[in-house]
Amino acid sequence: MKVAILTLGCKLNQYESEMVKEMHLKRGDTIVSLKDAPDLVYINTCSVTAMAGHESRNLFHRALSTGAEVKVMGCHAKLFPEEFENAAFFDPDTIEGINIYQERMRAYVRIQKGCENFCTYCIVPYARGENRSFPPEQIIEEVKEKTRAGFFEIILTGTHIGNYNYKGVKLPDLIKMLLDENIQVRLSSLKPDNINDELIELFEHERLAPHIHISQQSGDNRILKWMGRNYTGEDTIRIVSELRRIRPEINIGADFIVGFPGEDEEAFQNSVRLVEEAFITYLHVFRYSPRPFTLATLLPNQVHDSVRKMRSKILRKLGTKNNFEYRKTMVGKVFRVIPSRKMDYEDRLYYGFTPNYIRVLFSKEPVQNPVDVKITHITEERTYGERV
Repeated sequence: MKVAILTLGCKLNQYESEMVKEMHLKRGDTIVSLKDAPDLVYINTCSVTAMAGHESRNLFHRALSTGAEVKVMGCHAKLFPEEFENAAFFDPDTIEGINIYQERMRAYVRIQKGCENFCTYCIVPYARGENRSFPPEQIIEEVKEKTRAGFFEIILTGTHIGNYNYKGVKLPDLIKMLLDENIQVRLSSLKPDNINDELIELFEHERLAPHIHISQQSGDNRILKWMGRNYTGEDTIRIVSELRRIRPEINIGADFIVGFPGEDEEAFQNSVRLVEEAFITYLHVFRYSPRPFTLATLLPNQVHDSVRKMRSKILRKLGTKNNFEYRKTMVGKVFRVIPSRKMDYEDRLYYGFTPNYIRVLFSKEPVQNPVDVKITHITEERTYGERV
């Protein structure tokens, strides 16, 4: 049987799509693209923004047009089943006995799922349910399997990994266990209030990648309170300062939402100032999108979409500037790069990722193992290096 798997959204969705892929490969099925006349199509949907929901529906209708059987997964399909008529919902947690071996040298490891924060703008808790953390022994065994399979890095993922807590074993405890394994560990997105001193100190370890992505959302304390976030901009500045003291080369990214209800010009400028003062080195910027079931839709002073677009453009431009300035400081330095099996077809070069998550193009031929790469020069969008 020919199977197509189309995925939108977060790293957890990507992980769960890989589970489906391995299930079908184990059965002897073939994984194909949508244009290759599949017999079965999975749509792994996302509902974090209105645009993501729209894209989920579009993919569903494209899949239906092939005449294949269609199954749906993910948040949008869970929350709005009426939009996916005649398609069965598939729960990846029903898959058993599957080890995920992605076609890369870096692998995701799911440590928890679910979220109970109910931030006022976010629909995800309604889809993902309560926090469920997986046993450390199960996670460690999966990491060992990844190491034996030849992976060089694992990325810890989940709906909200900062809430990891299995019978009193919390995220810093789990990381300490994993750092005993012979593999590089990378964290996915964390809220500032999950980044405590114990976690910060772990970045002294060379196998914990010097890279962190902060789910910040705003630099204005009033907006953060309305969002239901339990930290301030000042907290983030302190966290970033401590992280850079321990690992000066650390790459610090952040998510921001612009145009949240009540965000006036002063509040927006507070976000700009936070990005500048903390020197956030790359940004994921989202325009606020009203979502069903969320309290933010009831707040006064909704921001016009034209203002959201303008603020998004300003913040993205600042993120691009900071990223260029950050990468410029890396020129001349040598990093142990984990290669990708993929080629950048614009430059006709193979690339890999440094420990601090810089995508560097460095080879005309595929590379099978981590190699030392010296960063030689950069452009606004790209980083180039050579093997040493």
